[in-house]
Amino acid sequence: MTIHNTPNNPNPITTKKFKFTNANLKSLPSNPANSSSTELEVSDTEIIGLKCLSGKTGNKRFLLRYKFNSRKCSITICRFPDIDINQARKVARKYKGMIADGVDPKAQRDNATEYPTVKSFFYDTYLPLAKRRKKTWSIDEKRFRKHCNAIANIKYNELTVSHVMKLHLTMSETKYKDELYAPASCNRVLALLKTMGKLAHSMLDIINVADRVSLLPENNARTRYCDIDETKRIIKAARAYPQKSIGNFIALLHLIGCREGELRFRTHSDISYEKRTLTIPRTKNGTYHIIYLSDLMIEILQAIPKISGNNYVFPAPHKKGKPIGAPRYSFDIIKRIAKIDNPDEVLLHTARHSVASNLISNGVDISAVQKLLNHRDISSTLRYAKLSEGKQRETASMISSMVGG
Repeated sequence: MTIHNTPNNPNPITTKKFKFTNANLKSLPSNPANSSSTELEVSDTEIIGLKCLSGKTGNKRFLLRYKFNSRKCSITICRFPDIDINQARKVARKYKGMIADGVDPKAQRDNATEYPTVKSFFYDTYLPLAKRRKKTWSIDEKRFRKHCNAIANIKYNELTVSHVMKLHLTMSETKYKDELYAPASCNRVLALLKTMGKLAHSMLDIINVADRVSLLPENNARTRYCDIDETKRIIKAARAYPQKSIGNFIALLHLIGCREGELRFRTHSDISYEKRTLTIPRTKNGTYHIIYLSDLMIEILQAIPKISGNNYVFPAPHKKGKPIGAPRYSFDIIKRIAKIDNPDEVLLHTARHSVASNLISNGVDISAVQKLLNHRDISSTLRYAKLSEGKQRETASMISSMVGG
């Protein structure tokens, strides 16, 4: 295998086995993102079994592979460049000496280390970090509490692929509200365990066994969206709804296309009628987002009655100082009034999908829709780019018209 040169490494490494130096390890590239293996592994010719592993993010670590009682074993030495190659060789020689004396260095180190249970690692290590980095940390906490009891009390270093696989498959065979959990729901729990395992690997030198469990095929992606006519009917019914905070909230949701939680918790200080903007200080992806308001949006906002002592744009009428809750029951009534077909398929989040799909179907540039939805990655926007049937037929006919005259 050829390891290609980089701007800092004019002399490419052309083999996976060579004499390690600090210089050539520094220039060792990251494992390709599309590689089936987690890490790129190269071997030192000076000490048999000494490896350097390079991950997909460029992190590198020294590892010693060895046999003990005819079993294949390995022990991580340290990250590079936290220690250099000379120090790594010194540790490797020490471990080899222990092996020669009949002592397994990995087993000895594990016995001397007090590993946390999966539960204590989640609550004491993972969750405090997630609270600082993720707006949706509470969802992680709920998933772990609800679905990971079967592995909670296992020592993290004793967690196996079999444990994780059994938990994942058991969840897929479990019913919630008379329906099996969707593959996507099962996969979100597995994704949490993979992320935890990555952290445990970096902090405790524990193999990320969850990384070896495959995600289930997902077949529950929602493709339903409301076309322009349905959207008009929903907005009309919503604006006529007796509870003005709720009705106007639902109407705006179908005009703005933001996430319902991001709109529902807005305060009056987030709106500038002079600049015609509504600001979301922190979105789901952690960014600041400005929504530019149209005449119709401003008209709807100004039609919402204010409640003294409540600074929320969509105030709850019977909860002092609180915003409205997620108005699912009211939305069911509005869908019925608007005569929406298959209303159970239309959720509050469908409004976001509908805004994006209708804009793209009517020729709006996808990068403009990306900015409107505040997606960091355009691939996220492409998930909403479901053309209407009429637009698909029009597009399919276009080339025939061009060539057929």
